[in-house]
Amino acid sequence: MTWMSSEELAVRSAEAEAKAHAGDFRGAAAEFRTLARDYTRTMGADDPQTLAVRLNLARVLGTARQVTKAIDVCERLLRDQARVLGPEHADVLETRQLLANLRYQSGDSEGAAAELEQLHTALSRLFLPTHDRITKVKRDIAFLKRSP
Repeated sequence: MTWMSSEELAVRSAEAEAKAHAGDFRGAAAEFRTLARDYTRTMGADDPQTLAVRLNLARVLGTARQVTKAIDVCERLLRDQARVLGPEHADVLETRQLLANLRYQSGDSEGAAAELEQLHTALSRLFLPTHDRITKVKRDIAFLKRSP
């Protein structure tokens, strides 16, 4: 195994993102999966860049309609992000929103609503109750609770 510099990892990450933007979601997912391992070895599991690569992996898996795999990545990532970055960090909030969307796509409206409730709690510590993002999350929660 060869050691990689953070610059080499950043280039590979940009290449994986380019694949995703070009519509090669499965190829990008494979690249991000390998990158997550390489970032963990090089930068450490708790490094913010490692966590960001794992978030990119979850996004791409969801876009590739590999929802079950994306949910698994998100659940593990969310635990690590909350521990390392704190529950109100922008990346944690984004992962929580992504996880809610993935749960909804998988047919788990109840799980999606529960995730959005946690997102609402975090957002409520950051913004006024009338903030657009809070209003949207409350509307989404109400929708999901009406869903079968």
